[in-house]
Amino acid sequence: MTMYWERCHICGNYIPTLTCWLHLERQICASCCLLCSERNHCSKPVWFPETKYKTFEEVRKVERKVAEEKIQKVLEELLGKLE
Repeated sequence: MTMYWERCHICGNYIPTLTCWLHLERQICASCCLLCSERNHCSKPVWFPETKYKTFEEVRKVERKVAEEKIQKVLEELLGKLE
C-alpha cells in the first residue's frame, strides 16, 4: 500500500500536513508550524496546540512499570538458563 501525503507549502517535503489557521490556503507540516515566526499571534496552532504536563505520580507510575518489566525479563532469562 502506498501513502501519498500532501506537500508542505513552506519546506516542500511530502509529509503529513494540516491547514494553517492564519493562512488557510497553506498546508503546513509540524516542524514548519513550530518554527513559524507568527506562532505567537496564532490563536490555534495546528501542530501541538497544547502541552500536557505529567504529574509526579504519573512519571513514577511509568518508571515503576518499566522497572518491573526489566526485572521480569531478567528473571525469565535466568529461569531459561536454569532449564
